[in-house]
Amino acid sequence: MITGILLAAGMGKRFGSQKLMAKLPSGTPVAVTSWRNLETANKKSFAVIRQNDSELRSLFEDENIPFVVCEDAHMGMSRSLLTGIQSSLKSSGWIIALGDMPFIDPKTIKKIICDMSNIKHKTIFRPIFQKQAGNPVGLNRELLNELMTLKGDQGAREIIKRDKRRIHQIPVNDSGIIKDIDTQRDLLELNKD
Repeated sequence: MITGILLAAGMGKRFGSQKLMAKLPSGTPVAVTSWRNLETANKKSFAVIRQNDSELRSLFEDENIPFVVCEDAHMGMSRSLLTGIQSSLKSSGWIIALGDMPFIDPKTIKKIICDMSNIKHKTIFRPIFQKQAGNPVGLNRELLNELMTLKGDQGAREIIKRDKRRIHQIPVNDSGIIKDIDTQRDLLELNKD
């Protein structure tokens, strides 16, 4: 069983406020759209939020989005990733999605899950759009011991860089895997479209 984890515990410092609450042109908050894409592809999913983020907690409760709280999210993305993994230790692997990436096609996530289930000699599954690696990333359970040693704000990036031979690249026609919302300008650009 592969579990989807939506990392939604970041501080959004470059955005200037809680970017996951910002509304897309559709009127739906960024985090809710990111969640819906993940959950559409994999019902066995949940989010990780910051301990003191009452605004996002309230939104997720209103939307019936299951979540766990990361008490030490201020120590970097690796802490929220570990919180998610420790909350789903019976999983055979994890799809790690980011709360600020609301444009990923659920079909892309389904393709990653399919490849994770069928390709046994790889442990990292990464979508590629026009030669650019993106998110979400699939991580096989064999990486558990390495994942448990992560520190800082790089998430699983350090593990992905260690050995390229264990990465299975999945070409997709989905620019959403490389589009995130980091700044107010990113949101303004969307509203122009």
